[in-house]
Amino acid sequence: MAPRSTSSHSVPRRRLPIDTPRLRLRPRGEDTVDGVWWARTQDLAAELPGLFTALRPCLGQVRRVVYDPTGWFPSARHLQLGSHRIRLDPYRFELFNTMYVCGVHGIVVVLQVIPSITGASVANERLAAASGAREAGRS
Repeated sequence: MAPRSTSSHSVPRRRLPIDTPRLRLRPRGEDTVDGVWWARTQDLAAELPGLFTALRPCLGQVRRVVYDPTGWFPSARHLQLGSHRIRLDPYRFELFNTMYVCGVHGIVVVLQVIPSITGASVANERLAAASGAREAGRS
């Protein structure tokens, strides 16, 4: 029989910071799309720094983002992060809400973006459906 806790306090559930990207990545080479990302807002410049942090282990430093402008507010053509300048290129993809995040060493991560206005239950289903997904952040 397992020992019973005598404490009246429950153990708090660990919550991720609000700016942690809701991102699921597939193992490399498994698909043409590397992962699924659910943005929190339609402000691309505000969303990208957290995404870059989550992608840094597999991508390194980012030099360029090619994105479908459909789900975003208009954005500047560059994002300045400290001394690093990242080019932002809108492109209307045939597969809506696609994003290419290009690293300085030639690595490219292709993401299917779930628009921020998507309801939580639908977005979480799409994140969970990312077959063979490995978790890089939770909602």
